[in-house]
Amino acid sequence: MSNCRSSVTPKWFGFAIQALVLLSTTEGVTPSKAIARHIRSGVSFMRRIMAPLVKENIVEAREGRDGGYLLARSPEDITLKEVYLALQMTEPLSTALIESTSDCTSGRVMNNVFTEFALEAESNLLGFLCNYTLADFVKRANHKTIEML
Repeated sequence: MSNCRSSVTPKWFGFAIQALVLLSTTEGVTPSKAIARHIRSGVSFMRRIMAPLVKENIVEAREGRDGGYLLARSPEDITLKEVYLALQMTEPLSTALIESTSDCTSGRVMNNVFTEFALEAESNLLGFLCNYTLADFVKRANHKTIEML
């Protein structure tokens, strides 16, 4: 695994969704600086977020003077599950507990139970995210914006 993904956190998912919403509501190629401004980050950080999305064919990158990013597919064809998996953390939640050295049996039991819960939680999250597309997210965000006005 490359070093650039070693600092991936759950916040990256939120940043990626914000960037994808911008791309879905913008005509043509969106420059890196515009996306960075939108997600309130530096251009370098934004590019680190976009790289796995490009690799997974969610986003297309264009090089050159008029370069930037655009969606590789329509928002209706991009599930939130795909985005989440593209940005997968370097270690799954199930590795969060470390076996206790003071009581090996108790530590193993605790780790096994936590792993079961973490795997079930991840499965439920993925099941939820596969039911929604980027277009669904944009529609809900637009509805909430109207409610707030």
